[in-house]
Amino acid sequence: MPRHPRQPRPTPTVQLPDGYAAGSHGGPTTPDERQWALTAYIGQFLLWALPPLYVYLTKKNRSAYARHHGRQALNLALSTGIVFGVSVFLYQWADFFLWIAAGWVTLAMCLVVFSATKVNRGDWHRLPALLAWPIIK
Repeated sequence: MPRHPRQPRPTPTVQLPDGYAAGSHGGPTTPDERQWALTAYIGQFLLWALPPLYVYLTKKNRSAYARHHGRQALNLALSTGIVFGVSVFLYQWADFFLWIAAGWVTLAMCLVVFSATKVNRGDWHRLPALLAWPIIK
């Protein structure tokens, strides 16, 4: 039986299972996606840019959530490495560059912890472009 053209379609309501959170960019995130995104951030404490690079390259076609956070973590790691390297090099001529390197690394690690807590809840968020330069787009 055809519907009347002016009759509104019913809007479906979706009940998310426990452990899932609806993100602002997409739909719900799975525990696996959250785990990979968490690995991209927390792995920076041990291996600098390798964990975010691995997550970005292996999950970019499978999960928009892991791709987004892997890219952000990689951009943060690369920008931190660049600032740290340049500051340590310029430390030869002026001592305050060592303070810039230490401050930047401290701020980046605070962002890593902040992002890891957000990712573990399934939130979509963006890091400031001032700290995580958009090198990988």
